[in-house]
Parts: sequence; structure tokens; C-alpha cells
Amino acid sequence: MKKIIMMMLLAVMAFTTTVTFAQTKKDGTKDMRYKANKQVTKKDGTPDMRYKANKTESKTSTKKTVAKKTVTPK
Repeated sequence: MKKIIMMMLLAVMAFTTTVTFAQTKKDGTKDMRYKANKQVTKKDGTPDMRYKANKTESKTSTKKTVAKKTVTPK
């Protein structure tokens, strides 16, 4: 019984350590492919505009309206 409990405990410990280190590269830095590692704000606290979540969705028209010239009859 103690053997089974010890094996279960070791299995749980092995599983949790692999999950903890799964989001880092071999050199120990964060792997930026994972969403949890991406920083949405820069170090100074301003939003990082490279991410879609920070870009404002302003649907303003950039098309200029041009007034048509009217020809007056002579």
C-alpha cells in the first residue's frame, strides 16, 4: 500500500514539474508562442500596439468627400 501511494505521489510530482517548465525554452527564457507568456503592456505600462487586443477598433472613414463642381449655364 505504501508503495502505491509513493508511486502516485512521484507521478503527481513529475507531472506538475513538467507543466511548470513547459512554457520555457531550454535556456530558461519565456517561450513567446504561449499566450500566458505574452505581455500586453510594455515595461512603462503603456499598451503594446503589436497585439490585436490593444488596437482600437475605430471604424472611421478615411475617404475624403469631394464636392462636385457645378457648371453654371451662360
